Amino acid sequence: MTLETGWAERRRMYARFLLSFLFVGLVMKILGEFTHEAGHALMVLALGGTVKGVFINFEWPFSLSHTTWVLNAPTGGQLALIAVAGILSDTLLTVLGQYLLLSRRVSHPLATVSVFWLSFWTYLNSMVYLVVGSVHPFGDILDLIEVVPVPRLLIGVLGVTLLAAYTYSLSLILRGIFSQLLEPERASEMVSMFWILLHMFFVLATIIRYGLPIPPEIAAASLVLVFTLSYISGRGLIFLVSRLGTGERLELIGSPELRPRESEAEGDRGRREKYGYAVILLVAVVAVLATGVMVNQYLSTYNLIMKTEVAVETTGFEIGQGAAVLYVNVSVYNPTPETLKIKRVEFDVKLNGKYMTHMTLNEIASIAPGETVFFGETVALPADRGFTIDEAVRDGSWDWTVSGVGYVDTLFGETLLRFRCFSTVAPSS
Repeated sequence: MTLETGWAERRRMYARFLLSFLFVGLVMKILGEFTHEAGHALMVLALGGTVKGVFINFEWPFSLSHTTWVLNAPTGGQLALIAVAGILSDTLLTVLGQYLLLSRRVSHPLATVSVFWLSFWTYLNSMVYLVVGSVHPFGDILDLIEVVPVPRLLIGVLGVTLLAAYTYSLSLILRGIFSQLLEPERASEMVSMFWILLHMFFVLATIIRYGLPIPPEIAAASLVLVFTLSYISGRGLIFLVSRLGTGERLELIGSPELRPRESEAEGDRGRREKYGYAVILLVAVVAVLATGVMVNQYLSTYNLIMKTEVAVETTGFEIGQGAAVLYVNVSVYNPTPETLKIKRVEFDVKLNGKYMTHMTLNEIASIAPGETVFFGETVALPADRGFTIDEAVRDGSWDWTVSGVGYVDTLFGETLLRFRCFSTVAPSS
């Protein structure tokens, strides 16, 4: 009776810990998205610009958060600083959080788990940009290398180095958290399970939403090889994590007497160990299969982002008795093997570096593979921007900048295709 009561109490304790652990992880993910965008916003403000809005999406990684801002005549250096500000804020937060946990300056159970998750999500955000962005530039990395010729190899080396260091330190921290519930060996195995299950969660969520892009016969033919590699990698991961430094346990949750007793029957322990390895092996198999699917999706998405060409070029300008009118030509090139549908195009128009107006185009024709669509649009400039036109007439300067984004559905949900066009068009006589 006492033994059954002890196991029931442990199961309730495990369930409470798991639910609170996952809930805090969700909350910290949202906070991590905000801190990344706050990095961009604070840099814009520091450079004298204006932040128009910070948008946090809750369906990461299917939808990306973003910040909209305005900065008059930004230099290449300023654009580079704004681009990397989010990655820098992520890096500072994860380093600070990991330092606080490893030095045991945080002791409250809830605070410890919260700091771990915030450190994890900010680590993940920065690592994805640095590692994946060095191979297929996107988002902040794409914005950076468009204005500053930073070698992609250097970005990749930095990303891989930080990835290895941070993964190791976060594993040490997580091992300390799990050690409050489990024996050291089991805690090490749970660290492995954490990394495998978290990866599999995002991969499977992607497959459920977008389908399986590889034919079933190819997946079946690869199963034997994948099974072997999964087993080797899964066991190797458990071995490496089990060698992590023990250190002093973090006092986090539960009481030591609720941990499984050393006096349990060896047969029961061996049986549970076999079940645990079987689960890890199954997870590893699914994760490796799903990784191939995810890589395929990533490559398709980044190929779309990098090679799709959206341009809005100024072709004419008229100053009449009424509102000034600007004529633009919109072109979109589809580099993909499938029909491309741009949901909408939004852009800002500037004259001599000064903001004139914002326009949204909602009806964009579908584009066949390898084709380019062209269409013209008329933009009526606001009357309250007449002083900018008067200055241009006085100075004889007509430098037009049209910059904005096209929106297309990809692996990440609604993804931005950025563009910036320059032209010098004087008023027609």
